Amino acid sequence: MKVEVTNKRKLKSLKTKSESATNYAPKPSAIESTFSMFQKATAADTSSERLSEPDLVAAASAAAATLPNSRQAESELLQQLRRRKDLTEAQKKDIIADMKVGKKFSRQNSWPSNQIRFDEDGQGYTHDRGIASELASVRKRKKLFPSKRLNIFSPVTDKDTAESPTLWDIAFVNELSFSTNQMPRNVLEEMIQWTKEGKLWEYPINNESGLEEEVGISFTEHVFLEKHLEEGFPRQGPVRHFMELVVAGLSRNPYLTVQQKKEHISWFRDYFHQKAEVLNEADVCLS
Repeated sequence: MKVEVTNKRKLKSLKTKSESATNYAPKPSAIESTFSMFQKATAADTSSERLSEPDLVAAASAAAATLPNSRQAESELLQQLRRRKDLTEAQKKDIIADMKVGKKFSRQNSWPSNQIRFDEDGQGYTHDRGIASELASVRKRKKLFPSKRLNIFSPVTDKDTAESPTLWDIAFVNELSFSTNQMPRNVLEEMIQWTKEGKLWEYPINNESGLEEEVGISFTEHVFLEKHLEEGFPRQGPVRHFMELVVAGLSRNPYLTVQQKKEHISWFRDYFHQKAEVLNEADVCLS
């Protein structure tokens, strides 16, 4: 027999190890403080992202306040901004990067090894019973209509049922569909057709596919749009402040072309020129 002898030194070492393990436990106050800091950081990020829209709306209302019918002018300005936002969302949805790849999940065993199974049908079971035999036993036990009919509804007559199409009608419909829409003969033709429809990437992969109009245009034309405000807009005042915010939003929009951005700015130029008489009366110059 082996006898283990414990001395005082061994007991002291075990006691110091247990005390050090308890000292390293995290305090709840420290966890709460870090969690509150994380919440404040996320709140600051979301608040900074939402500052752009209220500023633009406030600038639009300030620009419309110089006109006599301020409510109508404000609604027209906000409606034009909303059109640009809708166009951006529509072009953003066409990106193929939003497509998701489905995941295949492996089917687990319906009967875990540590689960007790009962012989409900009385037919017994084997240790490795397949899913087909289990489904067959379920079909035998369960019935779709276990109770008797109540005969509440009237029986269906021949007039109510529509005539089913004949074999010749089905063949004619199939021939007509093949004549109009020819199916691809193999997988390669199917991939070519999907590429033409925009469902697949062109090979070799081109990240700028669909942007052929923007090939010869520099990125500076997208970003530096202040030069379009030199003609037709005042150099100071609420109208100028509103247009500067519009240009700042357009410069950060990657989903609109340069031509669409210029058309958006020209719409505001024409709109304020139509209100030139009213703006001159309000001491707001347009040059």
